[in-house]
Amino acid sequence: MVSVGATVVSRIDPDGRMELAWDGDRLGLGVCVDFRRVALRGVAKLALVRACGGRGRVVDATAGLGGDSWLLAGAGCEVLAIERSPLVLRVLADGLQRASADERLSTVAARIDLREGNATELLPTIAGEWSAIYLDPMYPAKRGHALAPKSIRMVRDAVGDDADADALLRAAAATATGRIVVKRPHGAPSLVCPPDAQFESKLVRYDVYLRAGRGFRTLRDRTA
Repeated sequence: MVSVGATVVSRIDPDGRMELAWDGDRLGLGVCVDFRRVALRGVAKLALVRACGGRGRVVDATAGLGGDSWLLAGAGCEVLAIERSPLVLRVLADGLQRASADERLSTVAARIDLREGNATELLPTIAGEWSAIYLDPMYPAKRGHALAPKSIRMVRDAVGDDADADALLRAAAATATGRIVVKRPHGAPSLVCPPDAQFESKLVRYDVYLRAGRGFRTLRDRTA
């Protein structure tokens, strides 16, 4: 088993896809982005999409390997996906490029604008109206039998823990023109203050701070 904090690299796998892998692993044992495997039927009913308000313009400030960005784009959202790790971004960009070349996926891929950078710094520079800013802070690492999926552990090793999650939340609160949506594990406390609404899925919940809501005003006051 590869330990948390192991060196992560990006490389081409035997099928010609960019993969994220732990250094020293055999080629092909890493994680690549293949959106052909993502079913989009009924995607508009997902808790993530409903939490973000359905179709609209969404900033995914913590894109990772792009799974949530893809679901939002599949539901008809225009998505600005921001990723700070060059390694993770390289793998995601490769997956989006292959999706763009697939006539069955190209329409969805065209709705995602991928950008490299730290969202805390980029959010204040983003112009225009956004219906939602979506945040998925890195959860604490799991140990023992309850390990997170391999892809999540690799992204954590590439990106590091979100020690600056509070700064990201402050940037979102200063930028949001619509709502802020924060992905949280079941049972975890809300960040900073209780949300205005919650949407639950089988594995996680989404805390929603609405622009006109008490939670959003409290969030802005406490993160100012």
